[in-house]
Formats: sequence, structure tokens, C-alpha cells
Amino acid sequence: MNDKKGCKERLIEKLEGEHTKKAERKIADYFLKNFEKTLHSTLLELAEEIGVSDASIVRFCKSIGYVGFQEYKINAALESVPAPKLYNSSLTAQDSPSEICSKIFSIENSALQQTSMEMNVEVVEQAAEDMLSARKIMIVGTGGSSIVAKDLQHKLLKIGVFSLVNEDKDLQLMTASLLGKGDVLLAISASGGNRHTARVVEIAHGNGARIITLTTKAKNILEEQADLSLYTVSEKTIFESESFSVRLAQLAVLDCLVAIMAFRNYDRSLEAMSATRLSTSSDKE
Repeated sequence: MNDKKGCKERLIEKLEGEHTKKAERKIADYFLKNFEKTLHSTLLELAEEIGVSDASIVRFCKSIGYVGFQEYKINAALESVPAPKLYNSSLTAQDSPSEICSKIFSIENSALQQTSMEMNVEVVEQAAEDMLSARKIMIVGTGGSSIVAKDLQHKLLKIGVFSLVNEDKDLQLMTASLLGKGDVLLAISASGGNRHTARVVEIAHGNGARIITLTTKAKNILEEQADLSLYTVSEKTIFESESFSVRLAQLAVLDCLVAIMAFRNYDRSLEAMSATRLSTSSDKE
């Protein structure tokens, strides 16, 4: 296939192809008729809407020359969305620095408010209980989510709760393979569609570990395997992982989780906070 062909051209060729399978024709037809919508939908949402499996969509994207669904979305976005909007749909190239700052603060405030309104406190409370009683806690995320995972590890340590965080993907898989009943895996993914994180979850879940997920509120492959699902709500972007506000909303949800854990075991938390502060005090003025 000619790599210079655009997404729509590839979709039309697939739709009209003599040897195109029925399911592929169905997907191609939907993608063409709902080109913009596909950019703002998760893989599972599209699969449900079209009436095919998510694996069928991935195979379809490969059949038209892409590595998978995400590469298709990237190329489709480049083809249809004005370049400035690819950075963030709320900003324009004509915005002044003052307008950019004002818009970003507005976006992030909105994300925090929406996430707060959607938050199921009972689920957060149960997640806190599960983590406090866990034999081992593993936190997993890749890319920007790995930064959130490290931040959570730091905050948990301050209240005396140990957790495992690995940035190396092989170590993540290996660690998940050693989890079992009585252990908790907290998986963080902005979109909920990260295939590697889903594989880590699958391994841990298969071994009997309890699974907690933190994703954007949308049908996704991570929440399907979760015992408890925590959500964030942020401005709609083509790529959730690049959203200005999703990281802030993730941190806020996890701050709530840690605070509940701290007050559930207040005396131990207070001792740990004093000990950890003292241990680093010599490095501070």
C-alpha cells in the first residue's frame, strides 16, 4: 500500500475492494461516515457502536497500512484537524499569552469540578480500604501516567504505605506475574486503552490480585478488568494522554485516596510523616 495515501483514500479503497471481508467493509463504511467521531472515541466505544470486536478494528487498521488504531487516529487527525487544534482544541494560533493562560486555567478548573461531580466517594473509600489491607501494592502506568504513579508512590510512602513502581515495561510484567490474592494493582491510564498496561492488569488479575483502575470516564479495556474503577473527567481531546487537564484531575483523585488512607490509620500515618520528614530535613534549610 502507498504510504502517501491519506486515511480517507485508504478507507475508500478498502470499502470498494473486491476482496474486502464483510466486517472490514462495515468498519470502513462507519469510519468514512463518522470520520470526525472516530477521532474522539475509544477503541471499545467504536467496537460497540459498529457491532464488531475491538480486535477486528485493530486488524482493520493494520490492513489499511497502520500499526494499529492509535496510528490510524494520529494520521486521521493530521488529515482533518487544523494544525493549531492538534495541540489543544481550545487554543488558537492567534491567542495572546494572556489568553492562553486564561484558557488553560479555565480548562483545568473545569476538569477538577467535573471530576469532583462524577466522583463516587464510596468507590474511593473502598479503594483506600483495599490498599490499606493489601499485602503488596503495585502501581503501573506508562508515559505521563508513570509520572502520576511515581507521585502516588511518594505520597503513600509519606504515610507509611509501601508500594512498587517500575518504569521498565518488562519489570512491570514480571512484577505483575508475582502478585496474587491479597495484593492490589492500581493501573493508571488517561485513555484506558494502553495495551501494555492492559496486559499487566490481565496478568495480575489472572493471579488473583485485586485491580483498581484510574482512567478517563469512557468505555475502555482497563475498566473491563477492574474490581474498582476510578475516573477523571477532562476536556475532550483527540488524544486523552495529551490533555492539559487529565493529569491534574488524576492527581486530585489520588490525593483524595491518600488522604482517606491517612485518616483511616491516623496514628501510624502521623508517625510515618514525622519520620520521613525528619529523614530528609538535613537537606533543607
